[in-house]
Amino acid sequence: MKNVVLILFLLLFFSCQDNKEIESENFQPTINWNLNDVDAININENELKSSLEKIIYLDDLRSIGIIYNNQLIFEHYNIGDTTSKFPVYSITKSVLSAIFGQLIDQNIIEDEYDKIDKYLDLIRIKDPEIKTQIKIDNLLTMNSGIQDDTNYIIRNDPISYILDKDLLYQPGLGWNYSSAGTHVLSAVFSEITNQNAEDYAKEYLFGPLGITDFYWQADLNGLSNGGWGLSLRLRDMLKFGNLYVNKGKWDDSQLISRRWIEKSTSKISTFRSGSGAWSYLPDNESGYGYLWWVNSIANKNVFSALGYGGQYIILDDARKLVIAIASRESSTRNYRQRISNLVFNELITIFPKIDT
Repeated sequence: MKNVVLILFLLLFFSCQDNKEIESENFQPTINWNLNDVDAININENELKSSLEKIIYLDDLRSIGIIYNNQLIFEHYNIGDTTSKFPVYSITKSVLSAIFGQLIDQNIIEDEYDKIDKYLDLIRIKDPEIKTQIKIDNLLTMNSGIQDDTNYIIRNDPISYILDKDLLYQPGLGWNYSSAGTHVLSAVFSEITNQNAEDYAKEYLFGPLGITDFYWQADLNGLSNGGWGLSLRLRDMLKFGNLYVNKGKWDDSQLISRRWIEKSTSKISTFRSGSGAWSYLPDNESGYGYLWWVNSIANKNVFSALGYGGQYIILDDARKLVIAIASRESSTRNYRQRISNLVFNELITIFPKIDT
């Protein structure tokens, strides 16, 4: 009862904005959406209240939600409400990774090691002898060598525009973040399935998760943008994260294989964070899996889907913890550093690990 009072107190304390009343969603029993029906969660109430208070008063925060052990324990909106869709930018990449895993699970492709010229015509591309060496897993791990030129989205032939540029290095011999590379991945996906990533996700991923209200931007040829372009509700961000925390299982269905979840969120590439474009990540040895970021917190891996401007789905499967955050696209670097420090170094550690 004491912990129920804590949740009610937190809700009352932080509900200073004019939003629609938060309603319970009962259509998916995998997550208990009823904020007033929370079992004992064995946390330090003062620490949780203090940490959340620091976060929700940050100027650039739009919304934050927390699921712990399959229960929604906190949800707050500075902008919008439970019906609002927020642009999640590069979190789109992690969704693309998920549906690629489903293709392998469904035996549509054998594995992620096919070369892309099996599906794309590279004959007229500059330096085809090098670019035909790019494999699907190179695109998933950001080590294809493809430059990060986001102007592809306004080009009439985006894939040719991307692949006509010189590679930064031989495929597999470096690492660079590239939204252009993941748009090529979207093109490969569409060639394999004969449908857009959006349509496939609607049927095999979002549909089973009960995600019905979303938007996915397309390029000028109608191809789902592989680099960014998704807009999701906060609760749908939480659903996607909770699917990964539960190793791909949703209710009684294994939507994504455990093997793919674990491989996607392992450190396939490693580098030091704390500098460059992603300097607001924890300052330690970071890693990158199959379009997921991986960081070490208290000697345990915490993995994240991240998007421009401070969009986060942060997962700690040892705690069965999902934290989703939507921020203003115009958020400052100071904001992103501040919220990352609060979440990675403070908020996560408040929650006890779950015995499994």
